[in-house]
Amino acid sequence: MALTKTPKEILFTEHVKETFHPPPPMDLHQGPRSDKWCDFHEAYGHDTDNCKSLMREIIAKIKAGELNHLLPGKQYRRNDLNKHFAWQGKVRHGGWHDWNRREERKDERDPTPERHIKIIWNEVEDYETDGERRMEQWMYAPITFYTIPNWHLSEELVVISAVIVNKSITRIYTDTGSEADLLYLHCFKDYPFSVKDRLRFINLKIAGITGESIRAIGKVKLDVTLGAHPLVRIEIVDFTVLDGISRFNALFGRRNLRKFGAIISTPHTELRFPTPNGVAVIHSE
Repeated sequence: MALTKTPKEILFTEHVKETFHPPPPMDLHQGPRSDKWCDFHEAYGHDTDNCKSLMREIIAKIKAGELNHLLPGKQYRRNDLNKHFAWQGKVRHGGWHDWNRREERKDERDPTPERHIKIIWNEVEDYETDGERRMEQWMYAPITFYTIPNWHLSEELVVISAVIVNKSITRIYTDTGSEADLLYLHCFKDYPFSVKDRLRFINLKIAGITGESIRAIGKVKLDVTLGAHPLVRIEIVDFTVLDGISRFNALFGRRNLRKFGAIISTPHTELRFPTPNGVAVIHSE
């Protein structure tokens, strides 16, 4: 039987996770040799989606009726849980024959067409816009940068801090070449469930300039505060939550920079944007 969320998504977004029994200790011989991380055990050894201990807890909650909202359409039978339990095309029992049959029925499981967003260029036809927005006089304030000698010009990345939903987030990479605004999972999972519940699961991939892509977990709209009083702005940003290895916590792309009317100068390692009280300046970390 298929679920509408993967085990990892259930662990991060469902309140019932608070009642899961603590997992047994991970086998010590698996941890140091494996680069696969289990968020349920909080240790290396296997992927979260392949964690047998987590699956036992999820099945128990389904049998207790606490996760019925994740069952697609028809009512389930308890016997089905012991025969074929699958999520997102992964089969717990049944072998390759069941895998092939599920792959053939892929369109029935997920009628939503898969979308791709390129980091450098856009191949998504239904481009989301903010709609018409009233322009205030202060938004037309000129943004200028001072002249500095060539030997003082920088080649460093412009990495800033911001407040995202009342939480100060550091190591935010600003990238004018990226279409997507990213929030990495290792940062998003630290938010309370009241914020995690806003996550919308969509069929979306993020791809880089080499064409390699990573499937996104979902999208979430969060309020972002840039600057410091009195030169401060607050905007709602639609982040794509991505489970990837990165030394950054988030990435501000073209859409977010457009919302703030922000201008980035790599030689100055600064970001400047208009506010009702003047032009704000944020220096790179």
